[in-house]
Amino acid sequence: MFGKITAAFQESRQFLKRSLEEYIMFSSGTKQLTLTKKMVSLLCQQAESRVEQLKSLKPHSEEGLIATIEYNKIQVQLHFTPEKITLNEDCFEGELRLLKPPEFDTESIVYRYLIAGWKIFLGGKLPNGALPKEVRIENNKVYYTLPRNQVQLLDDLFYSLENGSALMTNLKQGDLTIETSVILNWNNLKLQNLFQLLNLK
Repeated sequence: MFGKITAAFQESRQFLKRSLEEYIMFSSGTKQLTLTKKMVSLLCQQAESRVEQLKSLKPHSEEGLIATIEYNKIQVQLHFTPEKITLNEDCFEGELRLLKPPEFDTESIVYRYLIAGWKIFLGGKLPNGALPKEVRIENNKVYYTLPRNQVQLLDDLFYSLENGSALMTNLKQGDLTIETSVILNWNNLKLQNLFQLLNLK
């Protein structure tokens, strides 16, 4: 009886692994895993549906992501790439690098004058207090903090890593490569959770 249960469990894990292989790849013998373009695009779609101000989030053809955010009739386009994520007990700390200065657009003439003035008098820098307390910008770097329970994907992928572990990230041509401090494999992932999170059928 126990042998049948074990076999069924192993078969279930193999099915989940096969279903996820087109979304997650491991580089054998290295400390890297890659979220494929298909996975990155799916995560972008989920972010668009969950964040009201986020009008569009797409992988750039060469490097990073392009985000279009709309706030008070002003559209802001950001071209950025994720560089580092630190796993803490209750939160994730992240670091993004802006690949280009933010671009602003609006149909409102009043807002166009405000944007022009903002660029001239503030040099295009965001004034203090304009960002949420969890986000800060220094030169071309954006630092953010998110509660651990808000980023289920990272928890499912890296729950086996120690607190304080740093993940180095690189997003090129739609594929997100993540370098960890230890070698990971399918046994380190919460496969069932990932399967449900991605709504795979």
